[in-house]
Amino acid sequence: MEVRLIEEKWWLMTSSLPNLNWARLRIYKSGKLEIFDMDGKTHKFTSKSNAINWLLEDEYTEFDKLDTQDEKEYGIIKSSIIPPSAVNANNFQGLMYVKAKMHSK
Repeated sequence: MEVRLIEEKWWLMTSSLPNLNWARLRIYKSGKLEIFDMDGKTHKFTSKSNAINWLLEDEYTEFDKLDTQDEKEYGIIKSSIIPPSAVNANNFQGLMYVKAKMHSK
């Protein structure tokens, strides 16, 4: 049986910003939903609303919906942020949390 991905969304934990604490939501044609988090865990859900509620309860916000007001509030520059990607799943977990670089004056 072919597992077909139909949607992938990236989320950031707002309480961690400007550090980047990512979660990836994947939705499959079969109706299966998975969230992969910085702990390397894959959480499985049977409905999109349950998956999104889980993310919201953990203070995540959808990366694509961050705006200029969020940039000011959290001290980030959205255009300089790229969601993680890795060829190897073992390397992927290490990219799910990125500590902000502090600039010295």
